[in-house]
Amino acid sequence: MSKEKNSRWVAWMMRNYRLTFLVVGLMFILGIYGLDKMPKAEFPDFTLRTGVVVGVYPGATSEEVEEQLVRPLERYLFTFKEVKRAKTTSTSQNGICSVMVELNDDVDNKDEVWSKIKHGLNSFKSTLPQGVADVVVNDEFGDTSALLVAVESDSWDYRQLEKYCDLIGDRLRTLPSVSNVRILGNVKERISVIVDYNRLSAYGIGSQQLADALSAQGITTVSGSVSGWQKDMPVHVSPALRGEDEIAELIIYSDADNRVVRVKDVARVERGYDLTDGFIEYNGHRCVIISLEMLAGNNIVQYGRDVETMLAEIKAAELPEDVSIH
Repeated sequence: MSKEKNSRWVAWMMRNYRLTFLVVGLMFILGIYGLDKMPKAEFPDFTLRTGVVVGVYPGATSEEVEEQLVRPLERYLFTFKEVKRAKTTSTSQNGICSVMVELNDDVDNKDEVWSKIKHGLNSFKSTLPQGVADVVVNDEFGDTSALLVAVESDSWDYRQLEKYCDLIGDRLRTLPSVSNVRILGNVKERISVIVDYNRLSAYGIGSQQLADALSAQGITTVSGSVSGWQKDMPVHVSPALRGEDEIAELIIYSDADNRVVRVKDVARVERGYDLTDGFIEYNGHRCVIISLEMLAGNNIVQYGRDVETMLAEIKAAELPEDVSIH
């Protein structure tokens, strides 16, 4: 009976072949349309259940870190039933420790669990020794960049490039498919006080007195070490509090005869960028990178087109000609 019914369907489709071709053609067209519109991602969606908890304990030995920070931290983390104890490991060294935490395989909403752990750690910090500076959690290992945009110019410095990157990032965040925008490779501006030790010794002033004078004015200095008889020693100063001229005019010494010694008498004050820690180049030019992430469920091809269209509009209307976007 079933064979006869199947043969009837086949016979009907052969007799009405025009309608059959029409249905097949419509399905083919819908398939091509769906191939273009279906969600596409550069990387497959997966759940990464691993995170790291870092504790900072300045001045403590590895044994003190292990006894006073790592053990209480592990005990607290193991109070969460979602934490897989067998896969959680810790390492400690002088002044710092890290605990690699892995959640159970049956955890579906890892963001909710990590939010609960972070919230609990904020209260747990008060039970740790006073010397513990901070406990930080990082659980965003699964976030990947969908696009990298290089913003470079030979005419503008890093401070201006950062402003342009903020402008571009704010505009790109208006796209519904953009989830996160991060700026990478921006070198922070600083003011350096470069001390001439010959002048400093001629006035009978020590380097510590100069550092104390700068600190008294609310300027944060970065301490370092001096070896040998070097003439110049840079002291890094936060540029957010003072300009070069104000720092140069600061009085570091005065006596009863109203004779004063200012910073400019014993040092050079310069504004610039510290490139010793590294920087990013594109086509041989220093640049700043904008990292873009895509919301799950979107089409990476259409995502790229939307970003390119937005960048073209920004470049034409809001950026100078000597700023390039790649």
